[in-house]
Amino acid sequence: MKKIRIACAAALLLTLPARAAHLSLDGAWQFRQANAAEWLPATVPGCVHTDLMALGHIPDPFYGVNEKHLQWIGEKDWEYRRTFRAGEELLGEEHVELVLKGVDTYADVWVNGCRIGRCENMHRTWRFDLKPHLRSGENEIRLAFRSVFREDMPKYLDAPVRRMAWPNNDQSDIWLSPYARKAGYNYGWDWGPRLITTGIWRSVGIEAWSGLRIASTRITTRRLPACCRRWADMHAECLVLSDRAGAGRFTVRCQGRTTTVEVGLRAGENRVAMDFRVPDARLWWCNGAGEQPLYDFAVEVADDSCAAADTVRTGIRTVEIVREKDAGGRSFYVRLNGRPIFMKGANYIPTDNFPTRTTGDVYKRIVQAAAASHMNMLRVWGGGIYEDDRFYDLCDRYGVLVWQDMMFACGMFPGDEAYLKNVACEVRDNVRRLRNHPSIALWNGNNENEISYYAWGWNRTLSPSQDRIYRAELHELFYRTIPHVLEEEDPERYYHPTSPSTGYNGIGYGEGDVHFWSVWKGGWIEEFDRTESTGRFMSEYGFQSYPAMRTLESCIPPDQLYIGSEAMLSHQRARDDATRDPHYGDNQMRKYLERYLRVPRQLEDFVYATQVMQAEAVRAGIEAHRRAKPYCMGSLYWQINDCWPAASWSSLDWYGHWKMVQYAAARAFAEVIVSPFTEEGRVTFRVVSDRTAALNVELVLTAMTPDGRTLGQMRHPVHVAADGVTDGAIVELAELGACEELHRFFVVAELREKGSVIARNCFYPVSPNRYEYTAAEPEITVSEVNGGVLLTLRSPVLVRGLWLETDDEQTVFADNALTLLPGQPLTVRVETSLSAHALRRALRWHSVNDLMRQKI
Repeated sequence: MKKIRIACAAALLLTLPARAAHLSLDGAWQFRQANAAEWLPATVPGCVHTDLMALGHIPDPFYGVNEKHLQWIGEKDWEYRRTFRAGEELLGEEHVELVLKGVDTYADVWVNGCRIGRCENMHRTWRFDLKPHLRSGENEIRLAFRSVFREDMPKYLDAPVRRMAWPNNDQSDIWLSPYARKAGYNYGWDWGPRLITTGIWRSVGIEAWSGLRIASTRITTRRLPACCRRWADMHAECLVLSDRAGAGRFTVRCQGRTTTVEVGLRAGENRVAMDFRVPDARLWWCNGAGEQPLYDFAVEVADDSCAAADTVRTGIRTVEIVREKDAGGRSFYVRLNGRPIFMKGANYIPTDNFPTRTTGDVYKRIVQAAAASHMNMLRVWGGGIYEDDRFYDLCDRYGVLVWQDMMFACGMFPGDEAYLKNVACEVRDNVRRLRNHPSIALWNGNNENEISYYAWGWNRTLSPSQDRIYRAELHELFYRTIPHVLEEEDPERYYHPTSPSTGYNGIGYGEGDVHFWSVWKGGWIEEFDRTESTGRFMSEYGFQSYPAMRTLESCIPPDQLYIGSEAMLSHQRARDDATRDPHYGDNQMRKYLERYLRVPRQLEDFVYATQVMQAEAVRAGIEAHRRAKPYCMGSLYWQINDCWPAASWSSLDWYGHWKMVQYAAARAFAEVIVSPFTEEGRVTFRVVSDRTAALNVELVLTAMTPDGRTLGQMRHPVHVAADGVTDGAIVELAELGACEELHRFFVVAELREKGSVIARNCFYPVSPNRYEYTAAEPEITVSEVNGGVLLTLRSPVLVRGLWLETDDEQTVFADNALTLLPGQPLTVRVETSLSAHALRRALRWHSVNDLMRQKI
């Protein structure tokens, strides 16, 4: 039995620290194309593209059609090298390892002319024994990179089953991406370029130690505080490497409390564990549900001669994904600290095709935008990378839960023994690195691999024998190899083998998570309102738009700034998978514009109109999903961010500019909403609340004409249970409009609590292009306030889709994409360094009114 000792924080262990040293090898390196005569300066972390750009040897790959002319970089072999000095501090340790935290992708590692190892996975951390190869004084390290084409083409040619990918994604006639453990989006996607990177993309260094080393630590919450007790039951586990066998002590310190257990250590690898308590524990909650306190846990493992230490910052919380059979099929919801919580958020892709360029400010901008938009979850999608620690730290801080995909997306991946072992190491490395983040809610095996195979036609490309081989490989990878590692490294978290888990093999939307792409692929926006369009958790849906004009102007030559130009098509990657029609994405947007708005001639108006459509489509989806609570318990649209400046489904463009949809999502994700929808000629005004207490409000319905005439008003008292949904009113259309023609009125729905409006929405009986619009020239007054300017906007008539903008990059509107109701003032706070007078002069706007009054 383990003996447990609890002592005060000042207690000291009478042991010496384990000897350890670290030498960073980040910074200045040299690189060259393999066998070239000249070595050139390079920076690590980085890649060949960024190093060539820094030297001025290649143009910006994101500008114009430069990407097309830079494909040769990924086809070549490259080398990186540097020297370092090894002194007695390193040489005197018993263990000296080279640690490479990110090598992209195939590379032989040489030290002082000796090959010490081989890397073959971009997502892994590689450790190689340096001790036999070091010499006192100067040493040389060299990485010889092999092109993914040279390495993977033989695998493609020899494979018993040719691996499939979507042409929109692996943008080539030969699909090599499934064979490499490399970020899938490097090969292109329907929102990004094809730029095959090579290099040392994460930190590299030398770690030396003697005696003991803690290789990883895991802190988990076993039981939460209850009303009769304030302490939380916790569990700590460390993987410890020891040079010798003997008795040891395992200690955890937190909040001034120290707990120690006696452990036995053997030479080699050890797992030591203990249970302990944290008194007066404060729980970590997701955004909108509570606060995000974080605790520092200091762990130490010691024997009679030395001690090794580690520190983990995490939150005290429990998180479950509840999958239970019920009347609707099988549930899929997050239960955080015992409370079911509706997930509101978006899918997240890599921030850059060259991720080493991503700064902490970029990560913060995205996570802050999510939190400010009432989101509580981001899904890290599987065609990119296991993100940098800075991203997860921010999610911990802002209360944004993470649905974490493993890095498999839209492909048929191998299942041979070497590949599976490689994947197992990859999963183990990243789970150990990430598992202590309280924000991570679940692990997901892959994105769309199974639905692509079983429902979207890949299985029809194989013979019966090949089908049997591939299905066995798929099962081995996602149902045995990955979950086996997770069971060892993170058994408490839910593992979801594939997303979506519905839509194929007879599995209906009532059984799990859904990728709903009917809206965008041709179905009209009204499809969101159909009951059968909503599943238990909507993990993908979305709509495309163009980014801001200033974003387009940054990447498109002036003479190419028109829809359909070569450069614009290069930045519009949504193509038909069967025909590869480069105009597919633009034509889809035109199709929806023709039905709901109009197709403008001028690029600036076209950009604006696509953003109006995107905002309306995503808003409709969010509201439909929230109205279906608790049957549906999650709504994650595609996608929050971009990896380059382009037309895409994002709500933030590559520079972080908010599109109209980001503002629309913020309103639709608010704590309390009123959402109107039609059924059989009647309008239901449904009230949705995420509050933990019951809500008593008054629902006020006001029918108005666009020129400001009030047709009638209804008032309904509404009681909404805690975290509940209820129909506030069900009204006949004719009753609402006082017999007016449908295109001559709209309805303002307001929820009033103690006289204050806490939620507002508008119901329009017909599409925007069926209304007649009055010219809108909003009256705008400005006043200076602390940290910015306050705008007050008025209009005597209805103004829809009012979009405010300036050319000043530092000016941020707290709200935008606005509806001005006739005669009702609206205030918007603006963060800006401009004076009120300068802001008013710089201010521009667009509106649906102006768009629809244009002559075509």
